[in-house]
Amino acid sequence: MIRKFKNWLWTTFLPVWAKESLLKENQMLHEKNKALQDELDRLHAYVEGLEAGVRSHRRIIINNGGAVK
Repeated sequence: MIRKFKNWLWTTFLPVWAKESLLKENQMLHEKNKALQDELDRLHAYVEGLEAGVRSHRRIIINNGGAVK
């Protein structure tokens, strides 16, 4: 409903050049947002891989004869 209202406002009151400028800027921001979201997804996958790698290592227990230093 709000989208229809915004479209009605744009088509009714905005001059053609302003509408084109607005649509162009919205498209540019959408592409930038998509690129940043893709990078964020890639970084999350990298972090998950590191966490899985750290969890999969066996713990090394060093026995020094019970002496605590």
